[in-house]
Amino acid sequence: MYFLAEWFTPALLSAALLLWAAVLLAAAKPAFSALRRRNGAAVAAAAYLAVLWGLNAGLGSGQLAGMSYHLLGINLLTLMLGLPAALWLGTLLLIPYLGLHGAENLYAAGLNALFVLLPAATANFLFRRLSSKLPDNLFIYIFLNGFLAAAAGMLLTGLSVVALLQLAGVFTAEALWQSAFPVFFLLAWGEAFLSGIFTAVFVALRPQWLATFDDTRFLRAENSIWK
Repeated sequence: MYFLAEWFTPALLSAALLLWAAVLLAAAKPAFSALRRRNGAAVAAAAYLAVLWGLNAGLGSGQLAGMSYHLLGINLLTLMLGLPAALWLGTLLLIPYLGLHGAENLYAAGLNALFVLLPAATANFLFRRLSSKLPDNLFIYIFLNGFLAAAAGMLLTGLSVVALLQLAGVFTAEALWQSAFPVFFLLAWGEAFLSGIFTAVFVALRPQWLATFDDTRFLRAENSIWK
């Protein structure tokens, strides 16, 4: 799912670019530190994101002509690299992705980042804050942060995208809420499944690829859900 530059006013596109530039600037130091320390995980994360975004389904006609759907992958990126690095890597891949659909759409990079990348990353952050209040259990880490956070991130992204398109008057409210938004519930299943499965696999085989996973915290023999 991506926004076309022609859908919005130049003022809104410019404001979004400036706001997102400020976000990236604030996240630059921890992001580049994480990418430097976890270059193997960063390469794997970039490949994962490129595949998911490449498998998109677009609507060429009808009330929602121009809409495109794909899985996000941001939840897993955030678990692998941390929030700042996930935002930076997602932005770096977003630029060529938008360029493939027309160079003029690069002007909408800030708006796409704010309404596509940020909601899913924010959902992951909130779920990790929630899991930090729960017992240090491996099942809680995988199920809450891997599965549920991914599904919530997709739904929050869908809500943000549809709300913005309605406010901008790009499509009718009826088409957006009755036809476009329900698709995000279907995508949430796939997003949760892939993110949760890869999280479980990385915990078992590549725990060093998960910046948010701590062996000493989650793999203690006395860990349990109920104490």
